[in-house]
Amino acid sequence: MDADAADQVYVATDDGLQEAAVVAGPRSSVDPARRLFDVAAVRPATTDRTAARPAFDHAALAAAAYLLGAGERVLADTVAYAGQRRQFGREIGSYQAVKHRLADVRIALDFARPLVHGAALDVTPRSVSAAKVLAGDAAYLAARTGLQVHGAIGYTRELDLSIWLTRIRALVGAWGTPSFHRARVLESLLEPAEA
Repeated sequence: MDADAADQVYVATDDGLQEAAVVAGPRSSVDPARRLFDVAAVRPATTDRTAARPAFDHAALAAAAYLLGAGERVLADTVAYAGQRRQFGREIGSYQAVKHRLADVRIALDFARPLVHGAALDVTPRSVSAAKVLAGDAAYLAARTGLQVHGAIGYTRELDLSIWLTRIRALVGAWGTPSFHRARVLESLLEPAEA
């Protein structure tokens, strides 16, 4: 992402971090605000293999924090919209079904927040992966609920919701898919404890 503007670009591989160069023009993304580029290593690894893992973990943690913030923004916009839109003579936010959906999003975001904060304090593969999974799930729930409450207008460019929907969709898979991070948490739980 934004490789054309960076002073230095690295590729994280199994062999470690390798210096890279931009090899192609921009690629398309689900989120049009993200500028993605193809990069390839131009020199052998400049650091040892262990340097790639912290870089990956910090990037995944940043994506988790971004997802948490995006979910909060979508929830706030959806609550505001539900209080403004009227149907059958009253605000749609006064209907119990809408309230329950919004409450589910609030709970999901509140459960994800401590994991993101905890992972920021102690960056380990398990803490980062757990934070990324929960923040991604919460943000995705916020996006789905926001779109359902807004209706078809949520897809239009007239509302910021469409921007947040694409951004959340792109970030859920960025720096490891949910299945990758779930597997990483499971592997860490199955490792024998050190005596």
